[in-house]
Amino acid sequence: MSEDTRVGDRLLRLRLGNGLGQQELAERAGIAAGSISMAERNLSWLDPRALDAVAAVLDVTPAYFHRPGAEPTFTTPQLRAYADASQRTVDRVLHDSRTALDAFATLDLRRVADTLPIFDGDPNDADEIERAAADVRTLAGIKEGDRVGNAVRAAERLGVVVLPMDSELGRHLGMSLRINDVPVIRVSRSSTSPEHAVPGDRQRFTVAHELGHLVLHAGRSQPVSAADATRRENEAHRFASALLAPGDAVINDLGGARVSLTALTRLKEKWGFSIKAFVTRFRQLGVIDDDHARSLFKQISARRWNKQEPIEVGNESAVWLQKTLTQGTQPTFERNVSAVSTSIGLSAAYFHRWLDWSPAAASTTEATVSVLTPRPSSRQQPTRPIAPVHRLPVRHVAND
Repeated sequence: MSEDTRVGDRLLRLRLGNGLGQQELAERAGIAAGSISMAERNLSWLDPRALDAVAAVLDVTPAYFHRPGAEPTFTTPQLRAYADASQRTVDRVLHDSRTALDAFATLDLRRVADTLPIFDGDPNDADEIERAAADVRTLAGIKEGDRVGNAVRAAERLGVVVLPMDSELGRHLGMSLRINDVPVIRVSRSSTSPEHAVPGDRQRFTVAHELGHLVLHAGRSQPVSAADATRRENEAHRFASALLAPGDAVINDLGGARVSLTALTRLKEKWGFSIKAFVTRFRQLGVIDDDHARSLFKQISARRWNKQEPIEVGNESAVWLQKTLTQGTQPTFERNVSAVSTSIGLSAAYFHRWLDWSPAAASTTEATVSVLTPRPSSRQQPTRPIAPVHRLPVRHVAND
């Protein structure tokens, strides 16, 4: 990659990853909107003062745009599944993930080896999907018949980089893709708002579902129709159910009892798998018929359990990045974060965003623009005035 195209490609990635439009970035940097468009298409260069201003808004150093290295390649997520999310929201998560993986590669952070299998069976055969999920359980070190203790960390043991998201993608809580051939899952963290809180059982199912996409749909193009997208979603659902609630084990735990809400509540407590998901699971396994399943769903609705079921399952978080950065050369974790971010020209706010699994503050918008802390310009103030730089507002991130 030539330096000419490197600047434009990185500018595009950082702008999209921070949820900014071209006009918005230009206004905050005090430059013409057309110059952003031309630079991203590699049709012209930003002059040094303009690049300084843009870098300040995006909270990187100007040198970040020029450092060696190719842009991270990526597979396209199953985007039709996110049809109810805005394109800006999808782009923000996708390109922020590219920035994260690019940073980890530049820092040469030691990752867990990728052991995810690639499914070569028939996705229309439910038994083959069940077997694929059983294989993944084994590879993740989960004993036959055992509960998946922590779905996020099971994914990490398989070599998946799991990072938090600040908001949902429409109705979806996750996204999966490969970046530089590294499997990546983004998962919504919970919220301080009861209306937007993410139950732990739903978060676990999301991780398992995205693992299903990575295993079952590797190398496949985007769905060509809504029906195709629905079919792939159902395949990933089946995989997630088999991973978290293996058939023989949950049937054995049922112990021949009638499938009732009382029985399902007991099973949820053991398996960390929602009551509604158990209804579907036992229908899949032929334990109950359609009429029985409909009756249970009606009872769930009558008890207002659709949004909040009994038995709280705790939220999960990733540990790989935290542990890796803890092993740095600085005396404290925060100084390690500051050192690695400075070394590659990114603000520490980027790393805090990738590390923060605490419940997100309540928001009235679908997705917030990434919040970055100000970075002083690397150049002297120009002798003639230019438009002020409008930086993104500062977000206070709890220290670990």
